[in-house]
Amino acid sequence: MKPRGSLAYRLLGVRPGALLELYRYRLRHHVAEELLAGAGIAVGVALVFGVLLANGSLTGQAGRLVHAVIGSARLDLSARSVDGFPESLAEAAGRLPGVQVASPVLREDVAVAGPRGGRRLVQLIGVTASLTALESEATRNLGAGTLILSGGVGLPGGLASAIGTRAGRPVELISGGQIEHVDVRAVFGNQTIGPVAESPVVVALLPSAQQLTGHPGRVTEVFIRPKPGAQGMVERELRRLAAGRLDVGPADGELRLLDEAAQPVEQSTRLFAAVGLVVGVMLALNAMILTVPDRRRFVAEIRRQGFTSRQVIAILASQAALLGLASSFVGIALGYALARLLFHEVPLILTFAFPISSQQSASAMTVLAAVGCGVLAALCAQLPPALDLRSKAIDEPLRRPGEPGQSIDRATAARLGVLGVLLVLGAIAIALAAPSLTILGGILLVAAVLCLVPALIASIVAALTPIGDRLRGSMLPLALSEVRATATRSVVVVGIAAVAVYGSVAMQGARHDLIRGLDNAVVDYLDTADVWVTTSNNTLNVVPFELKAAQTKLAHTSGVAAVRAYQGALMDFDARRLWLRARSPSAPRMLEPSQMLSGELTLANRRLRAGGWSAISSALAAELHLRVGDSIRLPTPSGVERFGVAAITTNIGWTPGAITINTNDYRRLWRSASPTALEVELRPGIGPQQGRRIVARAILGQRPGLLVQTLAEREAVYKASVNQGLKSLGEISTLLLVASALAIAATISAAIWQRRAQLATLKAQGFVRRQLLRELLLESAILLVGGGLLGAVLGVLGHALASRWLQATTGFPAPFAFGGVQVLLVFGVLAGVSLVAIALPGYSAAKVSPSRTYQW
Repeated sequence: MKPRGSLAYRLLGVRPGALLELYRYRLRHHVAEELLAGAGIAVGVALVFGVLLANGSLTGQAGRLVHAVIGSARLDLSARSVDGFPESLAEAAGRLPGVQVASPVLREDVAVAGPRGGRRLVQLIGVTASLTALESEATRNLGAGTLILSGGVGLPGGLASAIGTRAGRPVELISGGQIEHVDVRAVFGNQTIGPVAESPVVVALLPSAQQLTGHPGRVTEVFIRPKPGAQGMVERELRRLAAGRLDVGPADGELRLLDEAAQPVEQSTRLFAAVGLVVGVMLALNAMILTVPDRRRFVAEIRRQGFTSRQVIAILASQAALLGLASSFVGIALGYALARLLFHEVPLILTFAFPISSQQSASAMTVLAAVGCGVLAALCAQLPPALDLRSKAIDEPLRRPGEPGQSIDRATAARLGVLGVLLVLGAIAIALAAPSLTILGGILLVAAVLCLVPALIASIVAALTPIGDRLRGSMLPLALSEVRATATRSVVVVGIAAVAVYGSVAMQGARHDLIRGLDNAVVDYLDTADVWVTTSNNTLNVVPFELKAAQTKLAHTSGVAAVRAYQGALMDFDARRLWLRARSPSAPRMLEPSQMLSGELTLANRRLRAGGWSAISSALAAELHLRVGDSIRLPTPSGVERFGVAAITTNIGWTPGAITINTNDYRRLWRSASPTALEVELRPGIGPQQGRRIVARAILGQRPGLLVQTLAEREAVYKASVNQGLKSLGEISTLLLVASALAIAATISAAIWQRRAQLATLKAQGFVRRQLLRELLLESAILLVGGGLLGAVLGVLGHALASRWLQATTGFPAPFAFGGVQVLLVFGVLAGVSLVAIALPGYSAAKVSPSRTYQW
């Protein structure tokens, strides 16, 4: 009978038990080095995993949510306006041949408030008992329990907890500016309605929802399950029933709309995440590089003891795998915590159009990718010791007092420098020729940074050497000598510093461009009025309300110069949920000057006022190959209507795109005179706060749920929404900067600690502690400044390319502007954190006794 483990022995040449025993031996004698390497890998994996988790959580969770609601439904008949369509039409859809289940639904954006105060924007969903027949995760466990909702509403557990209520208590529900007090009949948890329990929705029976929203006898969509094999026939019958005035599509069509809406934000995050991932892998690699000299000596020792090359490789690989796996799992836990802490919020502006859950989950591929980075970093660090197996001089690493394999010859540095320049030129050419490939260009710039570092170090040493020779008593010559002696580690330190500054400058710069562009759009959009009247804090202004009598009274109120109705809606067009904006022809302007990309502003305003014309955002224009003067066919509740293209604009902050028309066209085609906002102009001499009080007295008696805000207050709401939506971009760059600074500090600190023997030798030669500390700090400063300058130069280039890409690909308003203060701030934070972290181990190492020189 063969002994257990014999197969592993034949493959590896070492029994698994012996491999474990050898690693336990290493841990006993080199625990500090292994902990340092493990910590570095964990930090790198945490950064990789956190960014991957944040980047992929939005649409994945939305998919679970949509499928949890629609269940077995395959088709959806939906309205093109919030007014919906008659319930009788839904009943007719249910009677079509081939239809097995037809469940009508009413959905409307409302606000809800509980005992804790404040308003939460949610989606009210009115359902019937037929929804349970679709056997979705959200309704499977309800059964006859839907009757519990009679006369009240049901809340998901997450929302109930947020507003501080529970079953049996009343809440305020604000719809169309009207406040209704309704009882909470049930609070649903994950066990009952699955992922919907974390979503911003309120559930009611259809008759109650119709009464609360003021839409008796109307629904907004019907979920349909055809009989087996009848889907095509049912879809054709539904289109005949819709008569060109309703939309017919797949039941999960909401996912396509959300995917398009989230794409620009995810593309922006992906651009930033690409740099974060590279730095995360570099942190892990850097941590392992610290152990390379010791591992090379270890290889020499076991080779001298008779281990074969195959056995040595098995030992190195097993130790790397164990360290990589253990550190990676620690990093995943840390990364998950970081993602929950920093990246858990869904952009608020998307929640106005989609009931998105902010719940996060990690897919198996995300975990495997992060673990793979950690294990790969650990394995790559074993290459130098493994390559020593080619040498017949086994004892050579043992005889070296310093760190073996640290030198980089001039020819290699020069070749890498040329390659770096070519990569920079290639990145620029790719970004200019194909803006959609700018992410690839950004990665090429990261590679260029690493290629340029050896040449940069050689240039710095060459430039500073004459200066050091002329400064008597300076520690500069000694610092430059150490930089040359530890060239490989210097390259790693400078490379991480350069990549950290590059990533932070590029990301922060592009983010500031985005915020500045969106702020300009907000100001241009809102400054047509002194006071705004809206429903809740919905920054898109798409929820209608009735205010005829109060609006007429307000127009004749002392202190008010003019009152204009603004109308807006969300319109599904192909795979986009567009922001439809309708301005009054009497408005000071129809378009925002700062958002114009194509067209003449005066002519565009004149055309829009006349009617039959529209302004469309650049992404939609590019998709349909439209230019100014062309026409576009838009689906409306009255049928498909042709509009001329008067101008092409940015997306004005709404990622799927925006369309602007006038209110006359809107009222005719959308069959609604209800405003979604009021623009109030005040007479000269009336201040904003006084004007707000005048408007509030005139309208809040009729619609107490409306919001009356000054221009400054309304702008603050918009800007807060913009900053929240872009928050993750700033957090990724900040996390990257701080993690890189700490990694640099750890690298230099470890290098200082490993050089105690050399420092002791210098003390024996007469150097004092103060001089050694100056040398250590000077050497660190040279590396940091060199890396920071290189990163700053390429970071500004990356910033310019990223801003151009954001405008060309996502439609965001993001005009490039050089931020010198921001570059200095990034550089200062990196240098400050690193040098402060280095000071303590530097001071400790500088106190080494001269007698220790004989103990190494």
